[in-house]
Amino acid sequence: LSSSDFARRSLRPACRASPASTMGPPVKRQATLHQLGKVQTSRSSSYYNVSLEDIARHKKTLEDKATTKGDFVASLRQLSSMLLTKDLLEQSMIGLCVNRIAKKHPDGDMRVLARNIVEKWRKEVREQVKRDEKRQRTVAGWRKPNR
Repeated sequence: LSSSDFARRSLRPACRASPASTMGPPVKRQATLHQLGKVQTSRSSSYYNVSLEDIARHKKTLEDKATTKGDFVASLRQLSSMLLTKDLLEQSMIGLCVNRIAKKHPDGDMRVLARNIVEKWRKEVREQVKRDEKRQRTVAGWRKPNR
């Protein structure tokens, strides 16, 4: 191919407009979650993007006596799927609420679920504190002596 042939070919339109009569049936595209009316997406379902408002909403659900068992379980499961920092746990005081459920709820399944959540949060907070202490030690320029 010469350079002029290449220039002519590259200037051609990619597709020619065809009249509507020659077009087939309309193409159906897959719907997105937001286009579907009955699908509800929750902001708090994200593992990392957790806000104090989301935690407060779940806390209110757990403390309300009129909450149905389904909503109660859903709130506990949402809380268990969140990554909560030590600061969020201290500010929201959700740990006290879930721990009270783990100790005093009449339903055994709820107690077990709440107990697992509390254990998970304790483990995560301990790991966060260790990471923060390690980070501070390396920034300060000293290391803890090995014993």
